[in-house]
Amino acid sequence: MKLRHAKRIDFTGTCPEFDYFEKFSEATLELIRNKEKAEVVIVIDRAFGFSPSHLKDDRAEAHIVSDHLNLMGDNPLVGPNDPIGDRFPVVNNIYLSAADTIDQEETWTMGNPLSKLRSGIVAGVKSGLTPSREDLELMHKMGAHFYNFNTVSTMIVAAHAGLKVLALAVPEGTVLPDQVLMAINR
Repeated sequence: MKLRHAKRIDFTGTCPEFDYFEKFSEATLELIRNKEKAEVVIVIDRAFGFSPSHLKDDRAEAHIVSDHLNLMGDNPLVGPNDPIGDRFPVVNNIYLSAADTIDQEETWTMGNPLSKLRSGIVAGVKSGLTPSREDLELMHKMGAHFYNFNTVSTMIVAAHAGLKVLALAVPEGTVLPDQVLMAINR
């Protein structure tokens, strides 16, 4: 799937070619629902509370989101239904993997830098919430590898608009490798 015409959303403030949002808001929702041609939304968001199984040398690294747990206690589709999509969108298989992003004409010769990232499951939590140690342990037992605040809301609206999602979780204090940025900006 080509990423050339993707809608690009950055919640980290580190990707200059993306639309930056401090947090998920009405403006984020409007960008996703905008009628311009796109098949994919690329979401870059901070991630916190990595499970020990998803650390490398005791450090967290960027991950591709493969699935989510919605622990926000909220849904951005509450209220009147927008005509862009069904009231209850299907979110199964909404997330793209590294293999899904391969443009065979461009990538076979150079390799796909996204394939070097680990995949993980994000727990979406309410903005501003800092989970306790017990909360983190429970999230990890439920299958989440880390948590963040914006990816799940963005994904729900993208699903409502009929779009796929390539979500990248970036640990606090780090940035995406240059090769990954080049791959998603092609």
